[in-house]
Amino acid sequence: MILGIHDGHNSSASLISNRGIEYAISEERFTRRKNQRGFPSNTVDYILEKTGDRNTDLITVGGMFRRGGRLRSIKELQKRLNIPILYFHHHLCHAALYKLSGFKECLVITIDGGGDALSATVSIGSREGLEVIAQSDIIDSLGDFYASITEVLGFKPMEDEGKVMSLSSYPGEELDIGVIIDYDSRIKSFKNYLGVVGQESTKALKRILKGYNIDPESMDFKTKVRVAKYAQRVLEDIVLKMIKDFAEETGIDKVVFSGGVAQNVKLNSRIGEIYDVFIPPFMGDEGLSVGSSLLIKKDGIDLKDTYLGYSISDEKVEELIEKGHLRDYRITYLEEREIPETVGNLLLEGKILCICRGRMEFGPRALGNRSIVALPTKENREKLSRLLKRDSFMPFAPTILYEYVEDYLIDPKYSPFMTMVFEVKEDVRERIEGVVHVDNTTRPQTLKRDFNRVYYDTIKYIHESIDLPVVLNTSFNIHGEPIVCTELDGIRTFRTVGDALLLGNWLIEKKSI
Repeated sequence: MILGIHDGHNSSASLISNRGIEYAISEERFTRRKNQRGFPSNTVDYILEKTGDRNTDLITVGGMFRRGGRLRSIKELQKRLNIPILYFHHHLCHAALYKLSGFKECLVITIDGGGDALSATVSIGSREGLEVIAQSDIIDSLGDFYASITEVLGFKPMEDEGKVMSLSSYPGEELDIGVIIDYDSRIKSFKNYLGVVGQESTKALKRILKGYNIDPESMDFKTKVRVAKYAQRVLEDIVLKMIKDFAEETGIDKVVFSGGVAQNVKLNSRIGEIYDVFIPPFMGDEGLSVGSSLLIKKDGIDLKDTYLGYSISDEKVEELIEKGHLRDYRITYLEEREIPETVGNLLLEGKILCICRGRMEFGPRALGNRSIVALPTKENREKLSRLLKRDSFMPFAPTILYEYVEDYLIDPKYSPFMTMVFEVKEDVRERIEGVVHVDNTTRPQTLKRDFNRVYYDTIKYIHESIDLPVVLNTSFNIHGEPIVCTELDGIRTFRTVGDALLLGNWLIEKKSI
């Protein structure tokens, strides 16, 4: 088995065997610090506790350059396991996730803020491996451009880019501030005309805005929308321009898009309108641990789901109950067959349900095992925005039973990992208003039963009751915190949000419910 390590931004560890991905977990879930950087000691300990030190044959590391404590921690792990280590380039690890796509041949695009001196690569992926055909360095970083815009708008770069994307959907006229970055087909690279990145890029963008009589420190909502629309349009236009260049040159129309920028679901959908596209569900830096190990494997992996993390134990829940952690709540143990009807009825009553059950998802999306779910009403959207301390302009997403997606979405595709947006049909928008964004789009998890049987059957019960195969599904965490991991995490966060908690097979209800 291969133990994968990523010890940079949003660090993680994974374990891959001949059967597939056995474990993959972000360190932030254990430390409770968003995008935890550094050696993923808690994750490694959890995985090796489950599998045993002696069953690992090789360590692979995503990212080439490190020193000091990070390097010492990896060396200590090698001493503990007494096995070889292989280090791989940051962007090669992003690109290696093409082995999850099922494509025989594809263009593999990686774009992020930067890693190992590069910010983007283009490769041809096949059964023979990866052939790198183009690169952009960290000066010509499209990801850094979008992160700098994020900071200019008053948000946290490398974390809040989704807020910029959400703002770009609001009505308003784009503030066109000229060509700051582009794709140059002659050199097969992005071209940053500012010539600086990071804080210097943010400062330069603020100076440009002042030239348009805009004070970057006191922008109102409408101005932020105008800037966000510019950033999103530039991002989409440039990436599509680059992909078109290489698709025409190679004759390949299948695309795998990875790296932090691939979290931009509006961009992903634009790509999907033209090409057959696969977006890895752990496209950000957390996926580097998996990618580093995939570079060793000759064959691809059939990724059925992302339930690869910490597993909730009914026995541990019972211990917490006995210790008095839930003395103020009504507690019921449910057989698995009882769950869909029991929690389905709570949802039908308008309650908000927190789910912390089974194995935790890997990647940025909660897909039914660490989710907060409710009926997709405007009232629930507004209530959850307050409880979770989310910005009011941020949309919520739905889970839709796959058999009914054509009743709700225009030109839908199977999207089990919430990596794309689709336009909602006009005649159903009011009925699922709580999960429709201002531009009439939504980012759905389209759910088949074999993906998550209990979650599917719960939504099916709602559909059979009120002819609605849709629920609001958001990640189980307070805004700005990592998704909950353990039994105790679930209990602590539930005290702040939700009317009921499905913790393993234990149903925890507030007594006022």
